[in-house]
Amino acid sequence: MTVDTTLQRTLIPLAPLIRNAEASLVELQCGDIMVPMIVPDRQPRLPRHLRCWTTCLESMAVGFVMEEWRARTKPGPLHAAVAGACAFVSSRGPWRRAIQLGSLPFSTTLRTVSEEKLMWELLPMLREEMPHRPFAIRHVLGREQPHLPDETLLLPARAVYFHDFSEGPAPRPKNFRRDLNFFRRSELLRLEDRDFTPERIEEGLRLYRQLYHNRYSRRHPDYTVEMVMLARKRGWLRLGGLSDPDDDRLLGFYAIHEAGRVSSAPLLGYDTTLASGLGLYRQLSSMISLDAMQRRQLENASSGAGEFKRRRGFKPVLEYLAVLPPLAGPRRAGDRAILKLLAAATRKITLEDFLAAGG
Repeated sequence: MTVDTTLQRTLIPLAPLIRNAEASLVELQCGDIMVPMIVPDRQPRLPRHLRCWTTCLESMAVGFVMEEWRARTKPGPLHAAVAGACAFVSSRGPWRRAIQLGSLPFSTTLRTVSEEKLMWELLPMLREEMPHRPFAIRHVLGREQPHLPDETLLLPARAVYFHDFSEGPAPRPKNFRRDLNFFRRSELLRLEDRDFTPERIEEGLRLYRQLYHNRYSRRHPDYTVEMVMLARKRGWLRLGGLSDPDDDRLLGFYAIHEAGRVSSAPLLGYDTTLASGLGLYRQLSSMISLDAMQRRQLENASSGAGEFKRRRGFKPVLEYLAVLPPLAGPRRAGDRAILKLLAAATRKITLEDFLAAGG
């Protein structure tokens, strides 16, 4: 495959599609394989606390895990390094405004085998094209990555949860079976992708913002209807949800992203003002898992709500962020020094540290 002569590029500015994005999405097309690349704008326009983390990488989940690890280990010289690394994690790490290769602007990154192969083939060429920019690759599972250059830092980023439904229905933990039975008895109306008009998509995004922006962080992507419509047209997302049988009001919403035999739901929201006994999160989670079960896929349930997922048979895996410093320019020396510091500070951080910190 000669990627430098057959590569076609399509530029999609993200700011009109994701309100708090400061980047463009570049589709790198080689034959029938597309590898996405997110290129952050050089000049920020938003305050740091509002910038979309999936497009600028200025905030990493590893920060609170470093603090947890420091609290659980004996005092020593390494603690000072960890404290310094925590500061860089929140503001000045070498991944800041890095070009992301192989990721769409979703909270979970999925790639097919062919997309992964092409991504590693493109990486050296793209770094040569943009030598003054750092690069980052999300969703690296495991430290053994023969494709990565020697100067790469694999930064432990978060615990993600998987459930393998490739064999179809099988005995599941009691909490999983209980949720499925609860969902099957529910009188709420089940919605499929074809049921979502632009108006209903806006309803769903309001529920998503209610959960992720109001309850968690405003640094989550603030998607527009146009972004979701584009993602559906490109085949990146399929929508689903639950509505009230009496007034047809949307109560819960999700969007499934697929890559080969792996699926995930990077968008999810529900009416948080309703009584918890309605079990909207449990029902939506069951719908997403049923979809993966029917398609015999591996479900990537992303991070967060760790105890809930473990009780339902999902297995945690440590996900790394691969960070590559610039090849040239004023940032190179400083970024390489910071990466060496972080390599020492994060070397002993394990999956157990993430789980202890609530991951």
